[in-house]
This record gives sequence, structure tokens and C-alpha cells, in this order.
Amino acid sequence: MGGPPLSWVTWSVAVLPVATLFALVVSGRVKTPQAAAVVAILTAGLAATVFGAGPEVLAVGAGKGLWLGFWILLVVWPALLMYRLAADAGIERIGQVLQRLLPRRSDSLLALAWVLPSFIQGVAGFGTPIAVAAPLLVALGYPVRAALIYTLIGYHWSVTFGSMGSSFYMASLTAGLTGADQDQFALRAALMLAINCLIAGALVLLVEGGRTRLREGLTSVLVVGAAMGATLIGVAVVVPALASLAAGTAGFAALLLLGLAGRRQAAVADDASGPGKAAFDRGTVGLISPYLYLLATALPVLAIPASRAWAESVLVLAPAFPRTATEESWVNPAVADYTPLAVGVHPGTYLLIACLLGYVTYRSAGLLDAGRWRPVVTGWARGLPKASAPILLLAVVATLLTDTGMIHTLADGVAAVAGGSYPALTALVGAAGSFMTGSTTASNALLASFQQEVATLLGIEPAILLAAQTAGGNVGNAVAPVVILVGLSAVGEADELAPTLRGTLPAIAALVAVVTAVTWMMIALAGA
Repeated sequence: MGGPPLSWVTWSVAVLPVATLFALVVSGRVKTPQAAAVVAILTAGLAATVFGAGPEVLAVGAGKGLWLGFWILLVVWPALLMYRLAADAGIERIGQVLQRLLPRRSDSLLALAWVLPSFIQGVAGFGTPIAVAAPLLVALGYPVRAALIYTLIGYHWSVTFGSMGSSFYMASLTAGLTGADQDQFALRAALMLAINCLIAGALVLLVEGGRTRLREGLTSVLVVGAAMGATLIGVAVVVPALASLAAGTAGFAALLLLGLAGRRQAAVADDASGPGKAAFDRGTVGLISPYLYLLATALPVLAIPASRAWAESVLVLAPAFPRTATEESWVNPAVADYTPLAVGVHPGTYLLIACLLGYVTYRSAGLLDAGRWRPVVTGWARGLPKASAPILLLAVVATLLTDTGMIHTLADGVAAVAGGSYPALTALVGAAGSFMTGSTTASNALLASFQQEVATLLGIEPAILLAAQTAGGNVGNAVAPVVILVGLSAVGEADELAPTLRGTLPAIAALVAVVTAVTWMMIALAGA
């Protein structure tokens, strides 16, 4: 992939779509679909007039975006249906269950906003963890906006080694790493993300209830964060594809042990273990059955390499796109199977299965009346257009920015301005890539080789800047409009994008600062 020579004109133009999208979304004065449409038109116009993108480049780029958007919507649609079914069955009672399992409010918040989505990210990305976890927080009584903010902050650290390590392997392959170099990259990235894991848990509590909530849950953050961080590091250097899944599992184990200790104390205080006060009963299990079915069907297939490999070959749909090139020499190679939609491993498949099995369980348990399915499905279908349009448009923006070389030009300009101080901006570049594309994998595909080149020019160990790139990408993923929309759509509140993004930004700034500080620390230690 080649690109145009850098000039201040082209760099300034490349900034415009990013700046415009950010300004429109944060301001909240323009509705999300209109904002996405404005940025899509602006991107296409600038690509054609400044970056030399002809009709074929624009058409192919838009086609890739529509396919990518459709891939994401196949996660959003069944996730929204699952929420509507569970809400109609009385999902708010899950709060009572969590209070029994985890007596302290801080622990139940950490379970749903920090541990659960990180665990789910281990096998399924593209916003699936947000679509599953945020509705459960809403059921617990949290406002929609707050539920999204807490989940976005809490899960971000698990993205690189989630989805069976897709973002990690993309960065590694794009940078041409093998053997010891890849192992070093895994170690550096896992160390950064383990630190951000701990910080994320603390930030969730701070944002929710200030220092009072943090003091209440500090022991849980330290114990659970240490369990997840240590597991992430230990597994990442051996089997990167399982690192986030293993870390999430360790987090659940640690949190449940803490909850068990808390329940014992509560039982001594007020006889909470008496008759009729068991944490689970038949109705409770039935209520959460769709979420149990999701894990029970997806994990055996996706977490076992042999079964996953078989599932990846079953019913695969993937469009082919031709080679395109701009007049400014940015080349996009031909793609035979762009973003394959393998039905056997797609998160939407397991969400849909969970919906169907959950409905049967709700009926048999008396949680849903026989005639209730029709209004539930009708209400779900009516909300799909509103949820789908902005996701499709933003996906088109992402692929147009990629196929016209605008994202890479933006990164080139940052590096040229920063010079030897560039490591201070490495995480921010990775975050910008994810903010626009909605994917750490896409950010790494675009920028990993660039980060490696800069590291070589500056005499820095490439694994350090690559780690900062992917860790920054994870942070940017948490404020990517398309990812936020996935979560909002799952609870039918797409209009909350602007306030959700604004509410997440302070924590995201802190996380970028942490990654940057750790990057400088690693550079200093490597040079010592």
C-alpha cells in the first residue's frame, strides 16, 4: 500500500473528517444519522478533490463500508431483540440476584461493567460485549447513558487480545513480526493493558460514585484487577488468542470469591441465608437464561481451536473487491474475501440462538405470556431503521478514510510535527485510528507498519510503539461512535450518542495519559 507525499495541505484536509465528526457528535446539536451523513459526504468530496479518488475508489470504498456495517448490524439486531425479550419478562429482577451474590453495589457494578464485557470480548468483538452488558446495567437501575459509559470504560483493555486475538495478530502480521519479536510485542502490550485494566476498574467506580464508591470497591478493584492483569500477561506470551478470555474468567472467579466472603458476613449480620433468600431460584435462572445460553453455545465453539476452525469454514459469505488506486498513488490491493461473515462464528448467530432458546424458556417458566411475542417483535422491528442508518453511514466513512489514504496521511503529519517526541503521541494516533474505524483491528491494520517504521527511525524498540499503538487503539475504541451506537441500539436509545461520548471522554483522556506514561517508562528502561 503506497501513499502520496506529505504536504500540509493534504494533512490539514485529512484532519477535517475526524474533526468534523468529533465536533458534531460531541456538540449533540445534530442528530447522529444527519451527522454521519454530513461526514460521509464531506469525506467523499475531499477524497475526490484533494486525494485523487476517482469514482471506482469511492464506489469500492463505500461498498466495503456497507458490508462492514451490515456485519456489525447482524450483532446489533439480535442483541436488541434479546434485550426487548428480557425486559418484557422482567429483567429488572436481576438486580435482586446480584445483590444476593454481590452484596456491595460497587461489586455488582464491576461485575457487569468491567468483568463481564471483558470476558465476552474474549470470544466476540465488534461491540458485542457492550450490547450484552449495558442492558443488564440498565436492568439494575442505571440510566442508559451511565450504563454505556461505565461499560465502555470498563471493557476497553480487553480488546487487543479479545476476539481470539484478532487485533494483536493484525498488528503483528502488518508489522511483519515473527518469533521472538512477536513474543516481545505480546509481553509489552499485555503489560500496558494489565495496567489499564486496573485503572479502568477504578475509573468505573470513580465516574459512578466518586471517591466514596472507589473506597468502597477498592479491595475488589485491586484483587480482581490483579487476577485479570496477571492472567492476561501470563497467557498472552503463550497463547495470545486466549488471553482476554482467560483474564475475564480469572476476574469472575476472584469477584465471586469476594462476593462469597461478603455474603457470609451478611449472613452473620442479618441471617440473609435463611429460608427463601437463596441467590438463585428457578424463576431467576429462567430470567437470565438467554445470557446463559449465549455463553453455553458460543464458548464451546469459539474457545476451542479445532471447533472454531471448523465453524469458520461453514457458510462463509464474503464479497470480493477489485484493486483500486488514487491519483496520488494510494493503492488498495484486490480483496478476495473482505471481512468474511462466517455464520458459524459470527456473534449474531449465537445471540439469535440465545433469543430463541430464551423465548422458549420464558414461556415454559411463565415469564412471558403466549401472545406477548408479537408486540415484542413488532416494537423491535420498528426500532431497527433508526439504529441501523448511522452505523451503516459511519462504517462507510471508516472505509472511505482507509481506502483513500486519509488516515495514514493524518498519522504521517503527526509524526512529522512531533519528531523525537513522537512516542508522546503514539497512543493518540492509535486511538484516532480506532475512533474513526470503530475497530482496534482496523487501526492496527492501518498503522502498525507505520509505527514500526517510526520506531526504527527514532532508534526505539518497535515492540514498545506497537504496544502503545494497540493499547491506544483500545482506548479509542471506547469512544468510537459506531461502537457506542451498537450499545445504545441494543437498548433502543440511539439518540444518546452525544452525551454518552461526552461523559466518557474524561476517563478516556486519563487512559491515554496512562498508556503514554508507560510508553516513556518502557523506552527509558529499554535504553538503560
